[in-house]
Amino acid sequence: MLTQRQEAILELVVDEYIESATPVSSRLLASRQELPLSSATIRNELAQLEENGYITHPYTSAGRIPSDQGYRHYVESLMDEKPLSFDEKRTIEHQLHQVNGGFDQWLSLTATILSTTVGGIAIVIRPSAETTSLKHVQLVELNGTSVMLVVVMNNGFIGQKILNLSRPYLQNELNSYAEELNQNLKQPTSEQNGKSNSINNKIDDSIILDAIFQLSINQQGQNETYLEGLSTVLNQPEFTNVHRMREAIENLDTYHLRMLIEHSPKAEPGTTHVLIGEEHGDELMREWSIIVSSFGDNISNGTVAVLGPTRMDYPRSIPRVRYIAELMSALMYEVR
Repeated sequence: MLTQRQEAILELVVDEYIESATPVSSRLLASRQELPLSSATIRNELAQLEENGYITHPYTSAGRIPSDQGYRHYVESLMDEKPLSFDEKRTIEHQLHQVNGGFDQWLSLTATILSTTVGGIAIVIRPSAETTSLKHVQLVELNGTSVMLVVVMNNGFIGQKILNLSRPYLQNELNSYAEELNQNLKQPTSEQNGKSNSINNKIDDSIILDAIFQLSINQQGQNETYLEGLSTVLNQPEFTNVHRMREAIENLDTYHLRMLIEHSPKAEPGTTHVLIGEEHGDELMREWSIIVSSFGDNISNGTVAVLGPTRMDYPRSIPRVRYIAELMSALMYEVR
């Protein structure tokens, strides 16, 4: 247990180090109005914090930096989150609702928005479902015998395909057929068996059903990972050393980051989970932190995450990851 004074000092050490990326000295802390303490008292408290594992010395520096344990205590007990302003929320919502290309375009744009907003590496993983199933079918008359087939899956996937049928069909005929297909999708298998003949021998049945099957199969197991912001992170002070920059580029490939997230404890939609440094259990990620939140529902869920050095701005990043995950859950509901 830390004393109130020790917690105040630790909070300032973390805040200062996040801001400056420079080890924090007792002289600097003594100059802060938040700490009406002498330099000697601050030095004694810093020594105690270091002995208890909350801060450490980088090499021979006179200043201290937070340890993983110090960051953990800061995230769980000390920091004040920096909430999104009304204008910031409105801007993000406006950007996402301008997308007309479907769910995949939302995911890609989400990664870009999150990286720009937080300043870290944004990772967005497409929703997956334990059992992928067809949710909705739509048929749209184009011209002549051409018809657009649209299928929506339970994981938010939207597939489209242009079909050439044997003769032209009116839109009301296509609507009627699609409606019957959708009704069959909503019924239990036993009920479907008794009504399966009702959709046979209509509107080039085999062409449409084959196309639905093909679109459904093509996307099963499809979990695209969208990644943005590596160059932004590499501009931070931690990577002025060319060797560290090269090491980061080699380690932070899309596959590795996805595996890292998938093996992390799962955060429920609307909540966030933070892994700091050695908590990853992966030596390659020893100097990185990741903030993860899920979006979706109990049928299908994806992941929104931000990765950065352990010196990342947790008070700013955590509420933004959480908020964007909540927006994505709402968008999935709209798509369905």
